[in-house]
Amino acid sequence: MKNLIILTLFITLLSCNKSNEMDQQPNAYNLDALFEFSVVNTQNQDLLDPSSPNHINQSDIKLYYLIDGYSKQVYNQNMDNPRNFLIYKHENEYRIRIVPNISETEDKTTTYIQWSANDTDTLEVLYERTPRALLERKVWINGKQIWDWTENKNRFSVLVK
Repeated sequence: MKNLIILTLFITLLSCNKSNEMDQQPNAYNLDALFEFSVVNTQNQDLLDPSSPNHINQSDIKLYYLIDGYSKQVYNQNMDNPRNFLIYKHENEYRIRIVPNISETEDKTTTYIQWSANDTDTLEVLYERTPRALLERKVWINGKQIWDWTENKNRFSVLVK
């Protein structure tokens, strides 16, 4: 019996490991890149609500990423949301969730949101990069800062058109 206890204790001690959680998940990566808007007109009508008059047609919306000085339309046919945005109902309003440009060559990236052929907004995002993370830190729309991670954890803004 004594030998069995010693053997069990010895096996238990050999199986102990000093590695931390990140060493156990060497491929773990935190990609923190999205922003949400509700879009309203000056009368506070929800322009993403398909039942609203003069709503923005989802099929007209396109995203363009500015990469190395060139604007590239976003379309990933193998993704659930191939144009990197999703419109959904949130409580009493519709919202658009956008995956902004995550270019590896710049810390501050630019995404153009084309709502229609003659209406485009510019979304800029400042990222912090670490070996295992890409973290949104600040967001601007048309040159005006609308979000800072130190002031607000909720990545949401109302866009008035």
